[in-house]
Amino acid sequence: MLKPLRPLAVALSAFAVLPAPALHAETQQEMPAMTTKTLVVADKTLAYLETGSGPAVVIIHGVGGHKEDWRGVAAALAATHTVYAIDMLGFGASSKTGDDLSMTVQAAAVKALLDAEGLTAADIVGNSVGGWVAATFAATYPDSVHRLILIDAAGFKAMFEGTPPVNFDPNDAAEMQALINITINSPVAQTPGLAHKAFAAYVSSGEKAISATWGKSLYISTRLEDLLPKIKAPTLVLWGADDKLFPSVLAGVFAGQISGATSQLIPNAGHFPQIDAPEATTAAIADFLP
Repeated sequence: MLKPLRPLAVALSAFAVLPAPALHAETQQEMPAMTTKTLVVADKTLAYLETGSGPAVVIIHGVGGHKEDWRGVAAALAATHTVYAIDMLGFGASSKTGDDLSMTVQAAAVKALLDAEGLTAADIVGNSVGGWVAATFAATYPDSVHRLILIDAAGFKAMFEGTPPVNFDPNDAAEMQALINITINSPVAQTPGLAHKAFAAYVSSGEKAISATWGKSLYISTRLEDLLPKIKAPTLVLWGADDKLFPSVLAGVFAGQISGATSQLIPNAGHFPQIDAPEATTAAIADFLP
């Protein structure tokens, strides 16, 4: 069933930094108050946003994303939930140190967040590699997950085979534009100057400098196929119907490996449905949460 997939190498680890304001220009709205917080996890700092009140939801961005990318979704959920949107270790305001940024380490950081906030469990949402982190968390800490939402999740075995369709560790704005084109389907991808700004941010943030560390960390992480059967939480697998990176057939494949899981496609959306179709993505998340 994976024949439609053009296999990817671990170069996915270095996906570009995309400026949040440019990506969400079409969804600007009056935002609820959001607090930026930090937490020391072992020798690293985890940065995250907190907003809203009610049952806890933790959102984990994909590679190249940041906590700010989820402000629109967080704002929509804030009326009924307390939302925590993190910067994965190695990204944004979180630490970019150490030689192990594996999914196990990332999941442990999410568990530390729950502990620091006095939470015994939360709903967990993860996109792309963030979905891989979310799946690792759910398989490792089953009692700490109420519900799980995996969005265009990365981390499956075929991803590590063959030649990538673009350079996922871009060296200039042209390569950055090619990367944006394969991951974002909305007109935002063609915003004038976006690729130049994204490449400059990728370099200045320090994320390009640790791409080798991040790539190594992906290689040593447990693959989705070995994680999914261990997940016990009610699970929704969301997928952009027009994902050019990972074909939407994978939504049903992965849901079939989790007991009781369901899958849903987001029309007119690619690898980042929260960017291409924010309203439909937010609605699907909200409908699944208690």
